[in-house]
Amino acid sequence: MYKLKIFRNFFEFIVKKQMHADLLPFEAEEVVTALGETVALARRAREWTQSDLAAKMGTSVNTVVNIEKGRPSVGFGQVLNALWVLDLLDGLREALDPEKDPVIQRAAMERLKGRRRAPHG
Repeated sequence: MYKLKIFRNFFEFIVKKQMHADLLPFEAEEVVTALGETVALARRAREWTQSDLAAKMGTSVNTVVNIEKGRPSVGFGQVLNALWVLDLLDGLREALDPEKDPVIQRAAMERLKGRRRAPHG
């Protein structure tokens, strides 16, 4: 009975963890997949094996495989590390530029409009 309970809890943990990892919105899943494909292409263009990239990242080959497969369970820091090693961080920096977000820009403009001072006189 005790072994069955442990196995059941372990099974529930694995199923819940897998379900949680698969709950990305479709658009986010597309981005993770594209990111993995880009990492794989960049690695191959440099004629590196997955083992080479893993060594340069200081991680395991399994992590590289999971990044390249677009697995959402890979740690964000590991993904950033791969992008850094492959010299691909500039694209991410560009995408995250707050000046390119119209919502941030609109909020900043509203804040500036709200700070207008009364005319002197």
